[in-house]
Amino acid sequence: MKKIITIFLVVFLTGWTIFANAQTTYEWQKPPKSTEIEIGVITNMVTGDSFDIRTDGRESRQPQEISDESLYESLLEKAREKYGEPYPNFALRSFKSKKNDVLSFASSSFKSYKRKYDCSATVVIPDPKALANENLSKAIDKALGRVREGSRLAIDNVSVSSEINKEDYKDQVIDVLLDKGYKVVAKEYLEKLMKEQEAQRSGIYNDNTTVTDNNFTAVGYYINVKVTESSLRVQVVNVSTGEYEGNATINF
Repeated sequence: MKKIITIFLVVFLTGWTIFANAQTTYEWQKPPKSTEIEIGVITNMVTGDSFDIRTDGRESRQPQEISDESLYESLLEKAREKYGEPYPNFALRSFKSKKNDVLSFASSSFKSYKRKYDCSATVVIPDPKALANENLSKAIDKALGRVREGSRLAIDNVSVSSEINKEDYKDQVIDVLLDKGYKVVAKEYLEKLMKEQEAQRSGIYNDNTTVTDNNFTAVGYYINVKVTESSLRVQVVNVSTGEYEGNATINF
């Protein structure tokens, strides 16, 4: 009985493995992602084997099939020639191939055909805006790992690529920080408190605007965000010491 069960399992698992491999879908066969921009379509024609069909309907020579993987490689090479220099980080999506058997010779006893494959794919590049949005929360978590929740932060500088609206992205940074439980204050407010602290050290200050632990020493963090076409960087600076408390870079 155990032997029968073992044989069954081996056959079942082998069949499942073959089925799973047959169902493999590559990234280049899938449609473009939400974080990608379509910049064009690339096409190619690949010539395969010749084969004959006799007048009685039988094939006298069976053509060897060209796999989609091989067709993709030929299409990718052609895409590199066209897009590789201006867009070195391009990728292919929505790959399609179609077989066409073209009649090349005919006689009374047989017809000769040439098998051809028409291939096409969508050419895409990463969308900096979508990638910056998708990775912002992760980058902030990493950069603020040493900053306690509830701390007061201020946006010092936001630098973005040309595809992104700076003010909109700054607002998004603030929203993420607030959602994570941090207090976000205007940079101008912190600068005012810093000047007030300097006045206290000189012995000249207004009792009504005295900087205390509640309004400054528990604050003290600047956030710098820089987005390029290939990366997102978030830096955290301790206002009191000028030291970096955190630095996170995510490459797209």
